[in-house]
This record gives sequence, structure tokens and C-alpha cells, in this order.
Amino acid sequence: MNLPIHPQPSREKSVFVKQILLASFLLVGIFSILVIGVWNYYRNTLIENQKNQLMLVTQAVSQYMEISLSEYRDTAGFLSYLENSGKADTEYYDEYLSLQSSFITDIAWMDSQGNFEKSVRQSSYQNGILLGIPSEQESIWQYNDEDGHFYMAFSHKLSTGNQLCLIIDEEAYYQQIISNLNIGTNGYLVIKASDGRIILHPSQDQWGIHVIEGRRELFPDLDYSSLEEMINKQKTEEAGFAEYYSYWWTDPKVPRVKKISAFQHMGLGDDFLIISSVVDYSDFSAPASDGFRTILIVFLAIFAAYILLLSYILRLQTAKRQADHEIEYLKELNETLEEIHRSEETIAHQQRLQIMGAMTSGIAHEFNNFLTPIIGYADMLLMELPEGEESHEEAKEILNAAEKAKDVIRQISSLSRRNVETVFKSVPVKTMLTRNLRMIQAICPSHIQLEYDLDLQNECILGCSTQIHQVILNICTNAIHAIDKEGMIQIHARAISGKEAEKHLPQEKLSNDWRQYIEITIRDNGRGMDNNTLRHIFEPFFTTKPNGEGTGLGLSLAEQIIHSHRGYITAESEEGKGSCFYIFLPVLDQEKEKESSQWGQKQEIEIIIADDNKKILSMLQQSLEKLSIPVLTCSTKDELQICLDQNPSSILVVDQQLENSDGIEFCMSIAGKYPDMPRILMVNQLTREIIEAKERHIIDDYVLKPVSDTMLLNAIRKCRQS
Repeated sequence: MNLPIHPQPSREKSVFVKQILLASFLLVGIFSILVIGVWNYYRNTLIENQKNQLMLVTQAVSQYMEISLSEYRDTAGFLSYLENSGKADTEYYDEYLSLQSSFITDIAWMDSQGNFEKSVRQSSYQNGILLGIPSEQESIWQYNDEDGHFYMAFSHKLSTGNQLCLIIDEEAYYQQIISNLNIGTNGYLVIKASDGRIILHPSQDQWGIHVIEGRRELFPDLDYSSLEEMINKQKTEEAGFAEYYSYWWTDPKVPRVKKISAFQHMGLGDDFLIISSVVDYSDFSAPASDGFRTILIVFLAIFAAYILLLSYILRLQTAKRQADHEIEYLKELNETLEEIHRSEETIAHQQRLQIMGAMTSGIAHEFNNFLTPIIGYADMLLMELPEGEESHEEAKEILNAAEKAKDVIRQISSLSRRNVETVFKSVPVKTMLTRNLRMIQAICPSHIQLEYDLDLQNECILGCSTQIHQVILNICTNAIHAIDKEGMIQIHARAISGKEAEKHLPQEKLSNDWRQYIEITIRDNGRGMDNNTLRHIFEPFFTTKPNGEGTGLGLSLAEQIIHSHRGYITAESEEGKGSCFYIFLPVLDQEKEKESSQWGQKQEIEIIIADDNKKILSMLQQSLEKLSIPVLTCSTKDELQICLDQNPSSILVVDQQLENSDGIEFCMSIAGKYPDMPRILMVNQLTREIIEAKERHIIDDYVLKPVSDTMLLNAIRKCRQS
């Protein structure tokens, strides 16, 4: 018996083909669903975005019209006020109109019903249509003249019962503001009153007519049901979108189309206008259809190129890894070379500074040897020569010059030392600046003219004249370098009040301890600086000079010196017009009489203690009074000032922070008024500023908290011994 031969390979091939077809259909189905989903999302998103853009246009026009119409309303109200008060006449109105460059063309008078009576320009207006009533006293009308030209009138009631109207050229307003806006292919903007009457439209035939009834008269055979629903929605809702069927009124054939409108109410006092942007629905759907075709092509291209792209990415990844290694190597090599270059420059700069330090140390030593006999013999001459003679004044001038040179040598010596002791003294500003001007005049080249004005009397500051001279000389030197051709440097100085200083320094919080400031202005007409350079001039090591020609420390050191004197320094500059530096230094209150008591004479010890912590005051007062030592306590700056005026021979012990003010600055402010008063500062911790204040004799000593009577007495004893 013969068994049938089953075509097994054919069946397996058929199953395989079916599986391939099934998988293909499944893949195509998934792909189709994915494409349709993406297209729906894209279409909805695109239409929503276009709607939002349409609404943005509507809102922008609404905001602009609200501003401009409000201005016209205000102007009409102002003109009616002038009319009622009799402050204006025809000549005034005619001059007012001649100055207008906007859409205001005329001023007219209407009766209470809106009928024309007269106008400034002798024009005639007719067919008045009431567009809106913003308030009881206001109304907005639409008129046309004998030539059919349209005008908008902003009316305001007069005391006589008539109306004064500000006439606006409505057609010019529409042409310049609205008609130039492109909305879609053939979209447009339409402005309607709150009752549905058309104010502005691309077709002037429809200006002033009602959007439904007026069009029925023009086109009686059309269907207005969808348009009526849209108008009702615009009247009742403040803003939104409406899809409806209407007609292109500007087309002679008046074709029926589907439209989308974005609308918004524009507030007009108690009334409103409807601002509506209208566009053909096809303008929204056409980009979506084009987008669908683009998306389909993109998906097919992505599906077809996936394998090729994968292989290409693998090749790129390999090449990128190799390139990254090479870039990293080059980057490290470049950083190493830059570090070597910076190290070489730093070493060279340090070597120059070391050489300068060694040179200045030797120069200072030699000059001190020269100055010793000069100062000694000058002192001897002053002792031998009678006062008042010319030779006595000449010897005094020699001694002053030698003392000045001594200060300069001390400044030169600071280049080779970390810390330099600087004693603050009472310095007459006018005398100090006069000496500075001589030095500056000596270094000024022939092409630079120095001008100065010292509007000063006997004002003094507490500080170091050499340091101030260093600041002024540094600024003037920079000014000289900034002037390439003919130029000038102007230096002015004057005394100003603390309130006036606050106006010049609005960004600074000035202390109430200083009643006056010296303002020093240094101005040049050199190259000037841009804003970026001006922001960095007081930063250490910032310089605009070529590498190796400047350290960038001059102005930074100047700022530190001025701040140590409790002053301020600012700068202004403009490229091509020069620079100006302002220096403000606090003025000392001058002592009225020399105190007769000196430390070497016998006298009772009286202590003034100032601290805003009353428990500390009570404790110290009780402890010291047990020792029969009189004590006055103060918890505010006002109380302290009264105590100082009444007891100028006392010993002052003040807290570092009194009413959130700086104790060092307070001691500095009274140094000129009470020069013989010992000043002791109570501090929470020791800082460099406190040590420098003691070195400069701003304070005589300090005690660390917690303070006891023994600690205070030891500090007072040290002050008396010194």
C-alpha cells in the first residue's frame, strides 16, 4: 500500500510566510496607529497654538486701543473742563489742533441728541450713530462728513447741556493701526460696539451697521443662524473662541465659509467694545494636513533608515572615543604649558619684588642717615633763633620738609615689611593738599595743565598725611598716563555736610558720628574707561597696562587707605571723555580749648562707661564705686555725648558695638574734640582692625570681654603710664 507523501516543507514555508505576513500586518497596524495618534496630537496642538496666537493678536490690539481710547476720553474731558471754566476759546482750540500729530483732526460741539452744531475746522458732521456710553458724562459717536469720510467722536457733556466732541479720523486710525495686521491668508480684525454694531471692518460699507440686522438689509437671502449664535456668545462672554459659519463680506460673491474668531471685551468705563480677530478655518486645518504628510514621510524615512543609522552610529561612536582621547591629551598638554608659563611669570615678578624690597631697604637706611643731622641741626636752630624772624621760619620749613621726607622713607620701607605702624594725627587738610599740589605740579608734563580750587578753612581730619598724599599722587599719576595730547587735571576740595555726602554716596550707610566730610574731586580729560574696566579698578592685581608694566595694586591700596580713614572713594568715567575720582574724608570736631589737666598731674580718676547692656553697666558701676572711683554709665550714644561734653577730662570705656555702630569709628570721631581723653575699647574678640586702631592711636587700649573692674583698672594704669 502506498502512503501519500505530505508536502511538509511547503507547509512549513507557508506557515513561515503567514507568520511574516501577520507580523508585517501587526507592525503596519502598530505603525498606523502610532502615526494617526501622532497626527491627531500634532493637529490638535497646532490648532490650539494658532488659536492662542490669534488670541494674542486680539489681546494686543485690545490693550493698544484701550490705552489710546482712554487718552482720547481724558483729552475730551479736559477740553470740556476748559470749556466749562471759560479758560479756552476758538483760538486756543485751533492752536491745540495745529500741534497734534496723531489722529485728532477737529473739535466739535453737538446738542444733547448728538446733532452737529459747529466745529473749530469749520467741518460738518452728520449721520451720528451712538457707539457706546462709558459714563454718565461721556459717550462715543460715529459720524461722516459730506464726502462720506468716517470719524469717531469722543463726547463729553458741558454745563449748558450740549456736548463737546474730540473728533478722531477713524479711517486713518484703522489704516495705520489695524489694517496692516496680517491674520492668516485673508483674515481680518473687526471692532464692534457692545450692542453688536460694527465700528471698524475691512469693508467700509459695513461701518456703523448692526452685524445681523444691517447685513440682512444688504444681503437678505443669506443664512445668519450660526452668525447670531457667535454674536450672542461675544456679547455675554468677556473672552474666548467661536467656530461658526459665515461669509466673506469683502468678496463680491459673498461665499459661505467656516471661520474661527478670537474675541475679547475691551473695557470702556461702564461700557465695552468687542475686539474680534477672524480667520478662515482652512488656514488652521491646511497646515495640519501638510504636517500629516510631512510626519508620514518622516516616519517612513526613519523606518527605512534605521539599520543604516545604527551602523553609522556605531562607527561614529568608535571615532568619537578616539577623538576624545586625543582632545583630552591635547587639553592636558595645553594646561601644562600654560602652568609653566604662569610659573615663569610669577617667579620673575617675585624676583623683581625681592630686588625692589632689598633696594628700598638700603635706600631707606641711607636716607635716614642723611636726615638725622638735618633734623637735629634744624631743632637746634629753632631753639637758638628768636620766633618771628625770617630765619626762624626758614629753619621751621627745613624741619617740616625733613619730617615729610621721614614719612616718605617710612612709606618706602613698607615695601620690604609686612606691617607698618602708622600713627593717625590731626591733619589740617588745606595745608596737606597745598603740599600735595606742589609735588603733583612738579611731575606734570608740559602738555598737561593743573587746575585746583581749595575751598577750605581750618578743617582737619584724623589720619596720616603721607598716606593721603600717596592716594592723591597715585590717582594723578594714572591721570597723567591717560592723557596723550593736550589736557588738564582739575583738583577741587570743599567741606560738605553729612547729609550732602549721603546724596553723593547713596549705596553707602554713613555713620552719624561725622557731621562734616571733606570732598576731594580729581578730574581729567584723558582716554577714560569703559564700564567693564570701571567695575574692576579697585580690585587687587587688576591693571590695563601691558604685562610686566603694572602690578594693579595702586587703586586697591588707595581704597584700603581711604577706608582705614573711615572715608569713601568712588569713580566715574566715559571712554574718550576722561575720568573723575571722588574722595570723602570725615572732618574732626575741633577742640575749643586745650585741657589744662595732663596725665602727669595729680587728679581724681573719673570713668565714663558706655554699653547697651545695662547689666554689665550695673556690675561695673557697683564694683568700681566700692573702690571710691566715680563712674558715669551710658547706654545710648546721645547719653554718651552729653557725658563727654560735661566731663571732658574723664576716661572713656566704650563697647565695640554701641547701638549697632562701630566703637572704633566713634573713638575716631571724637579724637579731635577730646584729644587728651584716654579711650579704651571693650571687645568680644581681638581682630586686626582693633590692633591697627591701637597702633594708630585711635584707641589707647582694649580689654576682652567678660570685663572686670580689675581688668579696667589695669588698662587705665597702662594708659596713664604711657
